[in-house]
Amino acid sequence: SQCNNSSLPHEKTAVAGARIVASSQCNNRYIFPGLALGAALGQTGVVTNAMINRAAEALVELIDEDDLARRATFPENVEIREIACHLAAKVFEQAVQEDLQVANKDMLEAYEHGGLPELKTYIYSKMWYPNYRPLVYLPPGKGE
Repeated sequence: SQCNNSSLPHEKTAVAGARIVASSQCNNRYIFPGLALGAALGQTGVVTNAMINRAAEALVELIDEDDLARRATFPENVEIREIACHLAAKVFEQAVQEDLQVANKDMLEAYEHGGLPELKTYIYSKMWYPNYRPLVYLPPGKGE
């Protein structure tokens, strides 16, 4: 399968005895981060099968015509944060549609007030962005 749930890289596998296909890490790279972000940030309490399915469906929504022309299985020209946010929003929306008890009322309010666009703005606002001060060692007497 193109989507396996192993965290270990796999050897290339012959398919139909003719082609060699590299195994994918789509669950680890795409599905799990978005699924976890939506469920954890939304404080849904559970992850249902429908939420997992919705994460997979949401990933496919990001595949564009260029990806299809290259026969790409996953979106290749989308930033990983955008993918995680999109999947998280769809996972949270699924939780709401299932009438799950969501504890994050701010997130629920964003969704109910502004739909997916406002929900995504909320999700982006809660993402961690690494911002480091540059560290450069200058020996004593240099650069002073």
